[in-house]
Amino acid sequence: MNPFDTRWYHAKLSKEAVRLRAALPPSPKRDSVVIREAEIHQAILDECRRRGWLVFHGSMATATARTRGEPDFVICREGGVTLMVEVKTRIGKLSTDQQAVAAWARKLGHTVFVVRSFEEFLQLLL
Repeated sequence: MNPFDTRWYHAKLSKEAVRLRAALPPSPKRDSVVIREAEIHQAILDECRRRGWLVFHGSMATATARTRGEPDFVICREGGVTLMVEVKTRIGKLSTDQQAVAAWARKLGHTVFVVRSFEEFLQLLL
């Protein structure tokens, strides 16, 4: 199988979904806010996979080498459309680094969308 074909990419996303679910098992001790955000992440990943989009997503389970303040998702859609999406819970706030990245992106003519539910994410797609 070509390592850059669609089947390979979707298999990779599926492995990420399994890893994300395993990293955040339901537990009465775990903060429900974190679980809820992880569920939104997973719903977004599933929707992007369903639509055949290219998605760059940082893990919630481990520290990554991504840029500080980088949005949770960079999504490449058909027609050359790119979405940058940060997921927050209902009461979550952007960190200083996230605010700085959003401001820099805005200065360059881009938007970092902040969504607080899967339904808000779906509204971006209209």
